[in-house]
Amino acid sequence: MKLQVFLYTEYGYAQLVADRLSEKFNCKCDQIPPAYQCDEEKLVFIVYEKYGHTINEKLQDYLSELDTSKALNVAFIEISNTGNEALDEVSKLVEKNGVNVSGTYSIPIKRTLFHKGNLMSDQLEGALAFADEQGKKNFEFLRRQG
Repeated sequence: MKLQVFLYTEYGYAQLVADRLSEKFNCKCDQIPPAYQCDEEKLVFIVYEKYGHTINEKLQDYLSELDTSKALNVAFIEISNTGNEALDEVSKLVEKNGVNVSGTYSIPIKRTLFHKGNLMSDQLEGALAFADEQGKKNFEFLRRQG
């Protein structure tokens, strides 16, 4: 299986989700910017946090460099105040180089100056169900397993 999980985290939420995805698919999980670039991956999960006005520069640079020689499909999981603050923007960054956005998933975790917010078990389970759906969508042998 040519699948990999990448994450960008500032507060640890993305790390929790990415670790579980990595365990689920028994694949490598790496921080953005990664030690090694993707190489002909069929599906890449990118789990990121977006708190603030702009997407982090390291994440933007990484996504701008993704092309079809590195990954054919990307599935995004965003963790932010609304769960949907940058999905359109990150999708456009990879689509401009021909990479297909296989799917997106939103995890809203409200974070303020005085409130940290928590990743709830149902949010994590929802992300894992999304990942399962994406795996089945992109890999025939997973579809056969049900």
